[in-house]
Amino acid sequence: MPKLSSDLRRRLEATPEGEAVEVVVELGQTETEAEPASMDRTLKIATLKRAFSAIAEPIERAIEHSGGTVLDRAWLNRSLKACLPREAVEALGDREDVELVDTPRALRSD
Repeated sequence: MPKLSSDLRRRLEATPEGEAVEVVVELGQTETEAEPASMDRTLKIATLKRAFSAIAEPIERAIEHSGGTVLDRAWLNRSLKACLPREAVEALGDREDVELVDTPRALRSD
């Protein structure tokens, strides 16, 4: 359970079995994501998006297989927002291609 944030662990303790939980999943980085410095900006972005899709796809399938739904994808910060059954959250955190599973947070302006 070390990949689950402390906030998420507390939330799971208070959530009954079978109830859905909204989470943010931060994905790991792969070796293929390093792009040459000489690559133009458009090509770099396309490369990063492809790499993100490649690593996100099996995680998205696991979320859906567990009865969950992927709500959003963010290639720039390498994360997914999902809603899945409470029981499936720990298994998601056990995956090697997942860096962290946390609770969604609202963005605030400075």
